[in-house]
Amino acid sequence: MKTKRILMVVLAACSLMFGGCADDHFEPQLPDLPTQPIVVLFDNDVHCAVDGYPMLVSLRNESLSRTSYVSTVSCGDFASGGLVGAISKGEQIVRLMNYVGYDVVALGNHELDYGMQQMFALTKALEAPVLCANLKNLQTNAHPYPAYHIIRYGDVDVAYLGLTTTTSGTVASLSDEQGHPLYSFMRETFYDNAQHFINEARKEGADYVVALAHLGDSPKTGGHSNSLELIRNTTGLDAVIDGHDHHVIEEQFVSNKEGHPVLLTSSGSGFQYVGRLTINTDGTLDASLVDISNGEVAADSDCQQFVEHLKEEVSSQGNFVIGSSEVDLTIYDAAGKRIVRKQESNLGDFCTDALRAFTGADIAMINGGGIRADIKRGEILFNDLYNVMPFGDMIATGTLTGAQLLDVLEFAVSALPAEAGTFMQVSGLRFKVNANIPSPAVKHEETGMFSHVSTGERRVSQVEVLDKQSGEWRAVENARQYTVATLDYLILEQGGSGILSCVQPDSTYYGAEIEILRHYLETNLGGTIGTEYAEPQGRIIYQ
Repeated sequence: MKTKRILMVVLAACSLMFGGCADDHFEPQLPDLPTQPIVVLFDNDVHCAVDGYPMLVSLRNESLSRTSYVSTVSCGDFASGGLVGAISKGEQIVRLMNYVGYDVVALGNHELDYGMQQMFALTKALEAPVLCANLKNLQTNAHPYPAYHIIRYGDVDVAYLGLTTTTSGTVASLSDEQGHPLYSFMRETFYDNAQHFINEARKEGADYVVALAHLGDSPKTGGHSNSLELIRNTTGLDAVIDGHDHHVIEEQFVSNKEGHPVLLTSSGSGFQYVGRLTINTDGTLDASLVDISNGEVAADSDCQQFVEHLKEEVSSQGNFVIGSSEVDLTIYDAAGKRIVRKQESNLGDFCTDALRAFTGADIAMINGGGIRADIKRGEILFNDLYNVMPFGDMIATGTLTGAQLLDVLEFAVSALPAEAGTFMQVSGLRFKVNANIPSPAVKHEETGMFSHVSTGERRVSQVEVLDKQSGEWRAVENARQYTVATLDYLILEQGGSGILSCVQPDSTYYGAEIEILRHYLETNLGGTIGTEYAEPQGRIIYQ
């Protein structure tokens, strides 16, 4: 492995010496070698998982005991995704990050969740340089953020280049109230723009260029970029630390435009891991992921105390009014028995409507086990809304066929008349159920995971999807692709007994549950839940 990496450095040096770039000529030089290892600790897609920061600090302190050259960087999506972010619109997260002490931060698309002006306020408050090479002001053609930042480690200069996803969900947030775009993430010129700034960093003397990317490695539709294509369409990058898709990539080498290897790594999400990129004294690069969930990494006591104080502060701050309701929304029946896990509830209608309205998906589905508390008539406090769906799951979208949808519904009603956490509350969808028919949905006996639907009579019938254009109900078509909004937990292979593992995710994450519910209440409903939610709306009918 060591021989292989030395060869990689030689090849990379040859690329610099002979490759050149057409649009911005620079005179390449062989990189200086660090006298000590350069350790770059990184995170991506933390999404308000505040309990991971004390372990990050502990790892940094441990790294500093072995080398003087240690930096802490983020690849974005830190401001939203949980209570601490939602209650302060990201400000408390920035406060925590400043306490931790980041050296460089790349912009993620979910920094836009609270609006463009709040994004600028949050990034201005961050004490670390915030980077984004591909955000452009369409009125001035200026870039609001620096493209890269160079850190000197002894005689070695490392340039960190920030790049953010160009996917459409982000661009919509960069428009004025009339829908006119104010900013662009430069989808059409993404690779040329990246190459330009790689070359600029090299001309400025960078020995190494490390992209802090928030792109994801999954294929993107509509010409949008991902980290693999970034590498394949450029030269001069040494490594790409990636985010956005929540994938775990410990160490992968991808050939660049000239066929030379570039290291790609990513640490998952929610502090599943802390990433560690190392530039060794012989010029080679490697990456590893540190599992901080198994108790082997001790939390830094000072940072832990800061986090606990922050959580207490946030909890007390949640007792403020964000709206009102004219009706009781509940997960129970009149006798006090829980119904949300075995039949439609008006609270389930409200929650799924929020997901469908925010994402524009054809249908929305939430497992009954994910809806935990009532909303009482009268004033609604922030904490009241948070308690409805308190798990901090991200809202995600994907596609499935009509035939797959029918199977999902069979899985959802398989336990009836008993309740089950996998029973689905739905929006944009209606169907009938006959619980007297033996369930054709099959579970694996040992794992409890749904595997398939056997032949025979089905419990679910007359399944219809609401047509978004005409407003008419149409029978589900087996071969047709439908977009679905749901919890990212349910799309995971093991999530919710695998009930929605058939969904093909589109790598779009829209924010945490609380943020979507709050947006629907404040924006779509004008702050008041009306009498249209007084009763369940007849989406699930029992025969």
